Amino acid sequence: MAALEPLAAHQLIREGSQHLQDVAGMERARGEAEWLLASLLRVTPLEVYLDEACVAPAIAEQFFAWIERRTQGVPLQYLTGEAEFFGRTFEVKPWVFIPRPETEAVVEQALTALRARQAKAGRPLRLLDLGTGSGCIAVTLAGALPACLVVGIEVSWTTLSVARRNVRRHGLDGRIRLVQGRWLEPIRGRVDAVVSNPPYVPTGQIDRLPPDVRQEPRLSLDGGRDGLRDLEHLLAASPRALLPGGLLVMECGEEQVEPLRRQAVGASWVSTVTPLRDLAGRPRGILAVAGERVGHEPS
Repeated sequence: MAALEPLAAHQLIREGSQHLQDVAGMERARGEAEWLLASLLRVTPLEVYLDEACVAPAIAEQFFAWIERRTQGVPLQYLTGEAEFFGRTFEVKPWVFIPRPETEAVVEQALTALRARQAKAGRPLRLLDLGTGSGCIAVTLAGALPACLVVGIEVSWTTLSVARRNVRRHGLDGRIRLVQGRWLEPIRGRVDAVVSNPPYVPTGQIDRLPPDVRQEPRLSLDGGRDGLRDLEHLLAASPRALLPGGLLVMECGEEQVEPLRRQAVGASWVSTVTPLRDLAGRPRGILAVAGERVGHEPS
């Protein structure tokens, strides 16, 4: 697909969105075309329409190349190299899990509980972001909780390099430390909260996910046979890392909330468990509070 003559932005968007509809049947084709062109022009989607001048041929060519790749299922964020999360922009690459609005809702509920804990403690909090990925959760926590220290753990070195750039991008180098490792393995000492969006898609369901989601790192999606593998591991491992009254916040799938809640209720170190909901009101995770004797339990 190529532009045969100079076109204005609105004409490019019309052609691009029509191609997305015809080839891939995309419901939000126009919005995606607007976003792609805005990213290339380095303006907002609204500003795309303000300039009636023809778009430079090189930009138009790149736009149609992106449109074609989008019909092949390449995620929008991998084409632009950026994703939005909690009002901030983050770099993403094809080996980095794309931040989701559902996670924003989980983090927002975590922040409410963390602010209350910080007010009660009268000191800056120490937090863990396990499986930090792009670093979006760590950056959001550090940005919202003045003076807190966040340690982000990530198993992939290449993903960790992207997280480091995002931390620097948002000026939080001094309050976020990034460490390579798997879950809680690198951690010594105790913290006020463990926050994580671990893999939770059941292995057998991954090949049935939408094509663009399947192009994201399998390591960030595959939660084992029932999707609970890493969730259960974190629930069992967290008592050795949490201070008395500390929080464990985990995102999970809707169908996993109730079994995970039951397991947390049955864990001797947990004092209370609260289900978390996403922006649509669906169950999306749990918040477990450690009892006052959590430090006395065996690892």
